[in-house]
Amino acid sequence: QHGEWDMKNTLIAGMFLVSLAGCAHNAAVNIAPSYDVYSNYSEKVKGHYALYVDAKEMSTVAEVKGYACSAHSYPVDASSQFETSVLKTFENLVESVEVVDRPLNGEELVAGGYRAQLVVRVKDLDIDMNVIPGFWQNKIEADIEIAASVEALNYEGKMLGSTIEGDGDAEREAGSFCDGGSKAVGEAMSIAMKETMERLGERLANAVKLRTEASS
Repeated sequence: QHGEWDMKNTLIAGMFLVSLAGCAHNAAVNIAPSYDVYSNYSEKVKGHYALYVDAKEMSTVAEVKGYACSAHSYPVDASSQFETSVLKTFENLVESVEVVDRPLNGEELVAGGYRAQLVVRVKDLDIDMNVIPGFWQNKIEADIEIAASVEALNYEGKMLGSTIEGDGDAEREAGSFCDGGSKAVGEAMSIAMKETMERLGERLANAVKLRTEASS
């Protein structure tokens, strides 16, 4: 038992020394559209829509709380993955949707033949990371929360406005150089985005005023 205890202490000390060295581990994120959105309607929302996605908040650098791995950082940029996920989710809910690179005014909506503009904005991205001590191997846990809003606007005003949250968490072995944190962040981000897409999609698919205007 004494030998096992010495080995455990040696491993912990080694992890601590490695964590002091510091390094940036980029987190890879997959797109996470939702194709199973709950809707009270069997048909898509009618019409051609412009889609503007503001996802700049999806780029940040996550860090671990506490001493172990605290000198390491985990940059993540999921802005393009978020935009693609929104597009693929909404394509399944409305007849026609086209991404635009900026919000359009009323005249531009009419000139472009759009029934309305759908605007999705990431309001906040919160990432919490913790090291979970283990006998032979530490683990890193990532807990992510995304706050996002969806609006539908035409030249007459707002037909939809809602804010939702999506959560995701993942746990991976820390690894000898704390690089497992990037995998935990990437996996948790994809899970959080998937839940975010489901909830954004639900708000869009069940927007009564938007459907009423689209059918008129």
